[in-house]
Amino acid sequence: MTRTGQIIISVLASLVLLGFTSVSALCAGAPEKLTRVRMGLAARSTTTMPYFVAKERGFFREEGLDVELIVMQAIQTIQATLGNTTQFGSATGSAVSAAVSGANIRVILAVTDQPSFDLLTQPNITSVQQLRGKKIGTGGVGSLAEILARRILAAHKVPLEEVAILATGPSHVTYAALKAKVIDAAPLQMPLTFTAQDEGFRKVLSAADVYRSVQGGLATTTTMLTEQPELVTKVVRAMLRAIRLIKSDRKYAIEFLKGPWVDLGKDPEKVAARVYEAAGPAFLDDGAVSDEIQRQMIADASVRAKPKQPVLPEQVFDFSITRKISATLK
Repeated sequence: MTRTGQIIISVLASLVLLGFTSVSALCAGAPEKLTRVRMGLAARSTTTMPYFVAKERGFFREEGLDVELIVMQAIQTIQATLGNTTQFGSATGSAVSAAVSGANIRVILAVTDQPSFDLLTQPNITSVQQLRGKKIGTGGVGSLAEILARRILAAHKVPLEEVAILATGPSHVTYAALKAKVIDAAPLQMPLTFTAQDEGFRKVLSAADVYRSVQGGLATTTTMLTEQPELVTKVVRAMLRAIRLIKSDRKYAIEFLKGPWVDLGKDPEKVAARVYEAAGPAFLDDGAVSDEIQRQMIADASVRAKPKQPVLPEQVFDFSITRKISATLK
């Protein structure tokens, strides 16, 4: 081979090598393809706040996830998850009821175990005992507000037959009934509880003083847990990071509450700090609840579902991934 031929071959080889190097560099710098995930949220409230924080702060994206948050009715979040329209749902109470009835769904993370409800009454009522012969408005049979109303009465030894518990509908409708004096009392959720107090209604007690249950969190199918544990792990890690940020950074959390993500009513500036002080510290660092709370929620759901066999906690809850991740997060 001539000297000229050797030079030509050498140049061509260099160009080919350069081409491969350039392609590799471009591939390395290309954005990673994100996995699409759909989540059903029961409301834009404090208990779903970690979802929005995880999305806004990029925690989901850092896990390689492109998350779509869809607000729908509580039971629909579970129906959509069971039907594979969404992969996760936030209505953990509805998930417990569904699991007790035999559905293949599990609660895998808890935002809080303290219901963000207060019992509000007409100004002239100062105690639970004075609710004898009165009317209490709730979201309906099986709703958390209805369960709380019954628990509050039982804790104060007021027989259920001496009080009328009415299904008055969503919180804002129930509050309208309270204002119209159609009902005498109602368990109201933040931030409506602050609005009611500011307008002269009396807070008799906090529901968390007499009852604990999972409020807010993650529910998913057993199929997701067994077939896509890596995806579940990524979602849980992003959520736990959001929960811990909310708990540790009061200033950030209050400013976030004032924004468009969480619905605090017409005047978020006025109630954001009050909402945070009531809800934020109650968020669970480890995202799990005790066996006692699990059994109590199953018992409450069983009253309505009437399962043929006793339901065990592992048939409703699975905090294994959450506990594993919580132990590794700083």
